[in-house]
Amino acid sequence: MAIGIIHPACKQYLWGGEKLIREYGISSPNTPLAEAWVLSAHPDGDSRISFSEGELCSEGKESSEGEVCSEGKESSEGKVCSEGKESSEGESFSEEESSSEGESFAEYLKCHPEAVGSLGKAFPFFPTLIKLIDAKKALSIQVHPDDSFALSREGQYGKTEMWIVLEREEGAFLYFGFQKDYTEEEIRRAIEEDNFPSLLCKVMVEPGDVFFIPAGTVHAIGAGILLAEVQQNSNLTYRVYDYGRKDAQGNTRELHVEKALEVMDRKQLSSYRQEAFKKQGTKAAEEKAAGKSTAGKDAAGESAVEEKAAGKNVYLERIGSCEYFTVDRLFLEDNAFYSGKLTKESFLSLLVLEGEGVLTEETKCCEDMHQESSTEYKQEKCSFAGKKEQRFVKKGESYFLPAEEGQWSLKGTGKFLLTFLSEKDCVRKD
Repeated sequence: MAIGIIHPACKQYLWGGEKLIREYGISSPNTPLAEAWVLSAHPDGDSRISFSEGELCSEGKESSEGEVCSEGKESSEGKVCSEGKESSEGESFSEEESSSEGESFAEYLKCHPEAVGSLGKAFPFFPTLIKLIDAKKALSIQVHPDDSFALSREGQYGKTEMWIVLEREEGAFLYFGFQKDYTEEEIRRAIEEDNFPSLLCKVMVEPGDVFFIPAGTVHAIGAGILLAEVQQNSNLTYRVYDYGRKDAQGNTRELHVEKALEVMDRKQLSSYRQEAFKKQGTKAAEEKAAGKSTAGKDAAGESAVEEKAAGKNVYLERIGSCEYFTVDRLFLEDNAFYSGKLTKESFLSLLVLEGEGVLTEETKCCEDMHQESSTEYKQEKCSFAGKKEQRFVKKGESYFLPAEEGQWSLKGTGKFLLTFLSEKDCVRKD
């Protein structure tokens, strides 16, 4: 396959701003632009994907699973994307909010299920969704159910997510969990008395801060924050408190208090917050290249994408991992070079948070040397002489590298988010 560029689905909500268009190059006719779904196969906001070599799943083409890919077919979650559906923020949107470039990402994955990787077989749908979010105004205070509750009550999956703060205005903060343990009665009374925010942890934020938000955690993005969100592929939200606001039609937005009380973790939540990245706390790239690196790994084991660094001014850190996604943050300075290995276990998503560079993918040409009857081992004769592709990448752009044997590299200056599936976290509990 080749490097795919993702064209985001864009969401116009009442709390959005203009920074995603003005500073991150997101193409959208609608303002305010609240969210850009920069990697999504969800029917509420299907991204689109295109390849320089035209590897699209056109109408009437047969997929590897023997299914015909055509316009209007069901998504990867078995739901048809139709106009006028209500989003998790209670506002309607239409398919015109998505780019017309390329093809539906969900349809591409139906035609190329191997692109997700072998670890993706643990899920009935593409497990990951990535957004850029510009909160000019505060979002509602909300909570997401876990899979067990969501499947039994809503017929869909729950939502675990994480935030990476990219920009913030002076004094910006978010709500993240409870200050102490509360009873259901105390929480209900605070909501009825319009005092619910006073129970929550109010956290001042800085660019680089990371928050991992398990299902059941009460949370809200505050005004003046722009962040990247990596989440489980779900759009299920229970709104607890909305400051008495009204939507564009003058209606008070629906709250989901009873369901929220059932799913929220009422105990004081220990902070998952990490301080902004500090270079002095990271090993130099030459130490990593010498075999001392934990890049692409964590204390529990190997990652699905086996990564390494080469050259100077390269810094990599693991900032979050669960069964639905693993996320590394990569810093390149002074046109530095970083390379990694692709495998058939997982796709790799690259989101450019800042700066620019040249992304290269080089895939193997393999001659299978094993006997089909042998199940003990497989020997391959491989080279990288067959296929090589390069793309210039810049701030705000999202790229998808399908799972396959090969290697990739990035040369440039900037901050990048690498998302993939990790073997240790892809064991489903349901």
